[in-house]
Amino acid sequence: MTRYQDRVDAGRQLGRLLAPRIDGPAIVFGVPRAGVQVGAQVAEALHAPLMPVLVRKVGLPEQPQVVVGAIDADGALVVPRSARDSGLLPGEIESMGEDVAMRLLRWREYFGAPDPAEVLQGHAAVIVDDAVISGLTVEAAIGFLQRRGAPRIVVAVPAGVEASLQRLEKMGAEIVCPVRVNSAAEITAAYEHLPEVSAEEVAHLLARGGPSRPRGLGTEPLAERSVRLIDALAVPHRALLRLPSGTGPNPAVVLAGDGAEPGTTHGEDLAVRLAEAGIASVRVSLGGGASPAAVLELALDVLSARPEIDAYRLGLLVVGEAVLPGAEVSEHDRRVSALAVVAPPGGFEPPDRSLVVEGGHFEPRAIDRIARWFGDRLRPA
Repeated sequence: MTRYQDRVDAGRQLGRLLAPRIDGPAIVFGVPRAGVQVGAQVAEALHAPLMPVLVRKVGLPEQPQVVVGAIDADGALVVPRSARDSGLLPGEIESMGEDVAMRLLRWREYFGAPDPAEVLQGHAAVIVDDAVISGLTVEAAIGFLQRRGAPRIVVAVPAGVEASLQRLEKMGAEIVCPVRVNSAAEITAAYEHLPEVSAEEVAHLLARGGPSRPRGLGTEPLAERSVRLIDALAVPHRALLRLPSGTGPNPAVVLAGDGAEPGTTHGEDLAVRLAEAGIASVRVSLGGGASPAAVLELALDVLSARPEIDAYRLGLLVVGEAVLPGAEVSEHDRRVSALAVVAPPGGFEPPDRSLVVEGGHFEPRAIDRIARWFGDRLRPA
């Protein structure tokens, strides 16, 4: 049996297994609290945002370890046949569920979690927990995200009980689980250490990894803002900075050239996807004034000076006529550790270890490919 050192190690292994199976934009939904710790590592591997999926087990008041169901943030209850056959009245189970639902409301306020419906369109939903035993909380999470319109749901757990995994699969979810066992007693054998995960740690992981804005951590939403970019000839260049949500400092990419500059839909789509991957970007107009190479250098200077940016993890994405000056800058500027060239001119010889994107370069899958490529180089798991 595979044995994990702890949840962080399990998440890293799970992320490496998942990365080649998720071929488009995704959002990782961790089940609080332990599932968020595992999910943070999965989100790093996928270069995807991390959010909580607010579900929780419902246990007997006098014996919380005896699980009689699960409930989600909508108040929808999942009750197994065993609970219905135990002699508990439906009203008693509903009353227990109401108590748990109040805690979910407090979690929602504390974690600053947005409604998944606001961000799910066009994204696969990857539900992560540290294990599936009864499967009730993950079942509640699947139903919750299905009602939010998730186009694809993947359940990813380091270990799980086979019968429960099969039940979840019948709900239409794809299952990724390296360690499958026959009983709950075997789950703990998959981990060497299972320390408690605090709500404070969950809040910090969510703040660093996605659109949640936990109370008191001072995080800010994804948004573009204009930045001053005036070259040596005193010519201003339009520039838009987008920062990912979280505490930073973040890696960053300069986007320049046809289709990537300010005022273009494709450029904005790419900036948004990079932000989801935890990467800041500045979209720059190169026209007029100093040479394109000088303007790209200036954009790197502006990024390096900002406290939200990690000056040692910078990249360039250049399109069309901006490819040659971009390659020139990347060759001599040591701050540039990743270069992506899009629609390069004929005869262009790309530098080693650069990404080259030809036709259909701003289709959604290509945008996701570009974001993941930068993530692998600027935010290695």
